[in-house]
Amino acid sequence: MALKWLELAHEKRGHIWPTSLYWISAQHVCKEVGVSDGVIGCWYKQHEFSYMTAKGGLSNSGKRILQKLKDDKGFLRKIVAVNETEIQVMLEAARGLSGKQLQGLNGAELFKRWQCFLDSFIKLMTWSAMGTVLEMEQPLLSKELGEILAKKLGKGNEKAGEYFQVLTTAAEPTIAKKEEIDLLRLKQLQLHGKAGEKEIAEHAKKYSWIAFGYDGPGWSKNDIEKRLQALPQNEAEFGKMIEERETMPEKLKKEQEKIEMELQLTEQEKYLFNVLRTLGFWKFERKFMNQKGHEAMEDFIKEIARRNNLSIEQAKMIAPKEMQAVLVQRKVDSRLLDERIKECVIVFTGTEYDVLSGEKAKPVLREIKESLKVDVSINELHGSTAFPGYAKGFVKRIDSPDEMGKMNKGDILVSASTSPDMLPAMGKAAAIITDSGGITCHAAIVARELRIPTLIGTKFASKILKDNDLVEVDAGKGFARKLEKD
Repeated sequence: MALKWLELAHEKRGHIWPTSLYWISAQHVCKEVGVSDGVIGCWYKQHEFSYMTAKGGLSNSGKRILQKLKDDKGFLRKIVAVNETEIQVMLEAARGLSGKQLQGLNGAELFKRWQCFLDSFIKLMTWSAMGTVLEMEQPLLSKELGEILAKKLGKGNEKAGEYFQVLTTAAEPTIAKKEEIDLLRLKQLQLHGKAGEKEIAEHAKKYSWIAFGYDGPGWSKNDIEKRLQALPQNEAEFGKMIEERETMPEKLKKEQEKIEMELQLTEQEKYLFNVLRTLGFWKFERKFMNQKGHEAMEDFIKEIARRNNLSIEQAKMIAPKEMQAVLVQRKVDSRLLDERIKECVIVFTGTEYDVLSGEKAKPVLREIKESLKVDVSINELHGSTAFPGYAKGFVKRIDSPDEMGKMNKGDILVSASTSPDMLPAMGKAAAIITDSGGITCHAAIVARELRIPTLIGTKFASKILKDNDLVEVDAGKGFARKLEKD
C-alpha cells in the first residue's frame, strides 16, 4: 500500500550530514514515548533537501507527548534539565572533532570520537526534540491553546491572534537577541571611533555559527560590516534601541500576567501556555548550539574527504551508520555518493533506516512526488498564525541567503522554511509566509521577536506564489490571498 507523504520543511542546501541526525533523533523521541513503528524520511535532490513524514509518522507520537506534558509537570522539567546539561556535553564532543589534531589520529581513534559525538547528540535530542515532534506534523498544542482563547474571547475575536502571540513568546532573550544587542553596542563604539576591524572580526568569530545552518558558511567579518552599515548612523537612536531590547523580557512578563488575569486562565491553562513558551525557547537555543557544533565539525568532514580522496560534498553524503566502515576499514564508494547527490531518500522506520538511491529509490520517490502534487491555480492559502497582523505587498521568494538581494522593504517574504542566515531579509518583510513549521519553528520565533505578521504551515505557498505576485496577508485570520495587479 502506497504511503501518503507530507513535506514538513524544505531547504535549498543540505546533505545527509548533518540533516539525517535530526530525523534519527526524532525517531528516538518517538521511541521514548512508546511509538516505535512510525515512518519518516529525508529527501535529497541536487543539493536541496526536505524533511518528510508518512502521514501519522510524527503526530501519533506528538499526541503522546502532549498527554505526558499535561499529566506530569516533571516531564517538562526533564526536557529543560536535559537541555541545560547535555548541550555543553554535545559541544565538547563536537570540539573533539575539530582542528589539525585530527590528522594525527588513526581510523579507529577518529571513529571513537565520532561515536562519542553521536551518542551525546542523540542523548540531547531525544529530549530536546520533544517540541519538534509535538508540533511539526500537526500543531497539536498550538491548536489546543487557540481553542482556549477562542472559548475565552469568543470565536473570531481579533484579539485572539495578539493574545496568542504574547502568551506563547518566551521572555528569556534568545542567543540571537543577545547577538543583536552586542551588534548595537559595537555600532555605538564604531561611531565613537572605538571599534575597528579587530573588534568587528572578534564579533564575527564569537557569533559566526548563528548563521551557519547545516552547511555554512557562518558570518564573516564582511557580513558583520554589512550589518553594521545597515544600522542607523544616528547615535541617539541606539540607546533607545538597546533599552527596548533589554527591557523587553520584563515588559513581556507583565503583559502575560495582565492577559492571564483578564482571561481568568486556570492554573492548568497558564501551565500549557508556559509549556509552549519553554519548548520554543529551548528549541531555538539548542538549534543554534547544534549549529555551533556543526561549524566545529567541518574539520572532521574535511578529514574524511582528505583520507578517502572525496570532495566535501561527497563526504557529506555518507550516512551516520556508514562511518565505521569509512573511517576504520576505509570502505567508501564515491560513485554511490555521486548517485546520492543526484537524488536519494532515507526512509526511517522506527530508529532503523535505509539510504536509497538509483533504482532502489524509485518506488519511494514516486510515492513522495505523487503525494506532493499541488493545484497551482489556487489563489488562497491557509495556515497558522505565528504573529498577527495585515500586510499587502509583492512576493519575494527567498530560500537561501544568496537570494536576499532582491528583497526590498515592504515585500512579502515567501519561503519553504526560513533559517537564521535569512534574518536580514526577514527584517525587511511586511509579512512572512512559509510552507512548513509549527509555532516553535524559526520563522515563528523570529516573527514574534521582530513583530512581523507571519503565516506558517501553509504547506505549499512557495509552490503557488512567485516573485512579484501581489498578495494580501491576514496572519491573524490565518490566510493569504493573491490579488490582481492594478
